[in-house]
Amino acid sequence: MRRWGLAACASACACAFDSAGVPAGDGSTAASTTSGGTVDGAEGADGSSGTQPRPPGDLGGGVDAGTPWAPWAQGHPIPPGPPVDGDAAAGRAALLENGYVSCGIPWVVFPLLQPFLGGMASEPPLPGRTGANAMVPYNWTVHTNAAGVEITSLNCLECHVGRFDGELVLGLGSADVDYTGNAGATLAGLPVPQIDIPGIEELLRFAQRYQVLGPEIVMHTVGTNPADEVAAVLAAHRDRDTLAWSDAPLAEVPDLVAPVDTPPWWRTKKKHGLFYNGMARGDHRGTMMFASSLCTDTIDEAEAILDYFDDVRAFIATIEAPVYPFAIDASLADAGAEVFTANCAGCHGTYGDAGSDDDDTYPNLIFDVDFVGTDPLIAEYAASTPLVDWFNGSIYGAVTQLVVDDPVVGYVAPPLDGIWATAPYLHNGSVPSLALVLDSAARPTQWQRVDHDTRNFDELALGWPWFTPSTGWDDAPPEVRKHIYDTTKQGHGNGGHDFGDHLSDDERRAVLEYLKTL
Repeated sequence: MRRWGLAACASACACAFDSAGVPAGDGSTAASTTSGGTVDGAEGADGSSGTQPRPPGDLGGGVDAGTPWAPWAQGHPIPPGPPVDGDAAAGRAALLENGYVSCGIPWVVFPLLQPFLGGMASEPPLPGRTGANAMVPYNWTVHTNAAGVEITSLNCLECHVGRFDGELVLGLGSADVDYTGNAGATLAGLPVPQIDIPGIEELLRFAQRYQVLGPEIVMHTVGTNPADEVAAVLAAHRDRDTLAWSDAPLAEVPDLVAPVDTPPWWRTKKKHGLFYNGMARGDHRGTMMFASSLCTDTIDEAEAILDYFDDVRAFIATIEAPVYPFAIDASLADAGAEVFTANCAGCHGTYGDAGSDDDDTYPNLIFDVDFVGTDPLIAEYAASTPLVDWFNGSIYGAVTQLVVDDPVVGYVAPPLDGIWATAPYLHNGSVPSLALVLDSAARPTQWQRVDHDTRNFDELALGWPWFTPSTGWDDAPPEVRKHIYDTTKQGHGNGGHDFGDHLSDDERRAVLEYLKTL
């Protein structure tokens, strides 16, 4: 699996992996996997996390018991932003060829230093790129900077290319990138040649920024993304009015580990408010640019990037969810469509033929965090941090406003296009399969993927095969611990979204089959 790297677009671009097996908690093969039913060795007496479903007819979150089943009635629509025209073809080229992350490694020495970068630069090239970019990992870009020097920099695909069934999928969030180590230490150890190399100052700037960023974005578990921590550090170390960088923080950086499951880019064209809490309102280019602002140190540079990010946004809007590659039981899926329409579509929308969203509808509803019940850390932190005011008062806020509490502090019910490809689930990646999203009482307290081979997919549960480790996160050795997801940790809770609990097992199975068609 790929280790760390710049969360180059981790915080806002909507935000690898090898096939090596991941060691089990006791060094043995996996004890068991699940398809949304029993769990081997979990905490509760029934093998679950102890989450209890709501009684039938009880919508929870302060809603009176006996209220008719219509949780979508508790949602608040997010208004649309202004249309932004752009050239999608030019946007694809800019995304893959431009130096929106301006610091990096001089191209002339990149091949020499690449082996020392480990998993940060171990991925294959992206098919279709040309020139020097056809020779670098897909999450790096060779570009010519303002001084005329070729620099190799990280790009948005650091977080926004994933694998499914062994294939690279552009726009799929990476579920395997490893942020459990301090990236700054690796860059500090690069053997920089002691000769005069054009562009060496950009390597030193790149490494220095990671001395600041690296310690602040260490995660508990492989696959979780430090998007919110990256955003907080970038804001805390910049002058809001000039974007000048300061090695010392200018504002307090929160001491948090707030995991994010990187969402797929194909959702962005439907969403009026980006991020799980729907806070990026209006023209989304501001947050997209800020995500890659590691070395954007002047207003002039930010304005130059803004000039072509209308094209980048236009390209992202063309990305469609992949089509489910395995067999689908058509009659069961038809039955599931009826259950979905009656129980899920009011929040998550309706869907036409796979491969096109022309006939889809999506209501863009945000729900109070107490009502949806999922882990509140990200929504509540965003609603309380002064760094939101920093953003809104900066050049980025002149393009995109962050709205964190209007009409509520909460989470948005996402579109479900290609949902089967995006395990793990919930905004913090705390639930390993869709079967468990629909059955909250069966969710494990601690779990570990059997391996990180994306060809190993549970077609019944729609997620990655997993097991309950024999050793808990706190007691496991580091090389095992980083593969364990512990839902008792702050920000890692797996409760909430219990809106499938009232369904029968047969109804859940039918809904899962229907979701394969999206």
